[in-house]
Order: sequence, then structure tokens, then C-alpha cells
Amino acid sequence: MALNPYDTPRGRLRARAEATRRQFLLLMGGLASLGAVIFGGFESVKFLFPAATTEAPLKFKTDFTFTDLTGGVAGGKAKAGAQVRSITADRVTVVLDDAGIYAVFLVCTHLGCTPNYVTDVVSGSGVDPAVAEARGMRAGAEKIPNGWACPCHGSRYFIDSTNFYGPAPRPMDWVDIAVAPDGYFVIDRGNIVAYRQAGDTTAPAWRLLVDTQKNNGKTLGV
Repeated sequence: MALNPYDTPRGRLRARAEATRRQFLLLMGGLASLGAVIFGGFESVKFLFPAATTEAPLKFKTDFTFTDLTGGVAGGKAKAGAQVRSITADRVTVVLDDAGIYAVFLVCTHLGCTPNYVTDVVSGSGVDPAVAEARGMRAGAEKIPNGWACPCHGSRYFIDSTNFYGPAPRPMDWVDIAVAPDGYFVIDRGNIVAYRQAGDTTAPAWRLLVDTQKNNGKTLGV
């Protein structure tokens, strides 16, 4: 902007200030545009190269097969009888009882800790062992007071994941389990097959049937 030689000193100072202000605004606008272009380009490159995630997938295969768990099938029943296989790293326990197979999602409903499988879950709770033995579909010597105990705040669950002691407000969930073509189990933690609200002690009837290797479709609360 040219200065008027006949202007007063005050007018010249004002003109210089106006020119400086205009230049500053142009500079800031240019920097903002440049920043937008750089940021947009960076996001486009990120889209082309997705970042890997360290979060475990919701669906995974077990390292044991259907035959490993059941010992084979005779007369529509598993030869091995009642079995429990904990997969602590993936927070799942696979249970086989007389009615079939189910998978418990090991997330304590109190604050999300991982409960541990124990063979005597009622010890020190004041609950009669016979109460725990009666949970699940089991007969004879297979009836033991097993279940889960949370190491964080003492919540306890029967073998069918029903809470009975401690601050846990409701039972743990069951998730989908299926047999893959290669004989290994596929567990999908993103697919809940049994969900119970606080105070619901109903034993879920969902099972993966050992004679057909298909589930019976009896979901609960989902």
C-alpha cells in the first residue's frame, strides 16, 4: 500500500499499521491453509496404511479339539464326562456337562476382573457345598462344588456362572462356541448366548450338543 506524501504523520502511522494488520491476516490465513493441506494428506496416508491393534480379537480358536474335550462320543454322551478347560489369557472357560458344552466369559460383573476357576467355590462363604454341587447338569461323582472366585473383591460364581457371594451384581455371561471343520473350537466373545440381570439365578439351557456338534439355540436374555 503506497503512502500519501501529503498525509499527516499520524495518518501515515495509521496507514502503516493497517498495512501490517492486513499482511498479518494474510500470513495467518496462508499458514492455516497449509496446515489443513498437511493434516489432510497425513490422514489420507494413514487410511492407506491402517495401524495394527494389540487388542485380542473377539473370535478365536482353542488349542484343544472337540475330541480332546469329550474323549469321543458314545450313546450321544461324551466319554470323558464333566470337564472344565480354562483359557485365562482369552478370559473364557469351556465347560462340558451332561447336557453339552458351554463357554463362560470370565469378566467379573463387579469391576471387570478375571475370576479364577476353583474346585471348592463355597469355602468360607457359608454356603452349603450341596448347593454348588447341584448347579449344572451333572450326576454322581461329577457333582463337585466348583465354580469361579474373583481375586479382586471376593465375588464368587457357581459352575453355571451364577453369582452367589460378594459384590458381583449379576451372573457372568456365556458366549458362543462352535466346532470348526478341523475339529477345534471357535469361541466368539462378541456373541452373547446367555445374559442375566441382577437377581436372575435361572440356569441357562443353551448348549453345544455333543452328538450333533450343533447348538440347541436356547439363548437366554439376548
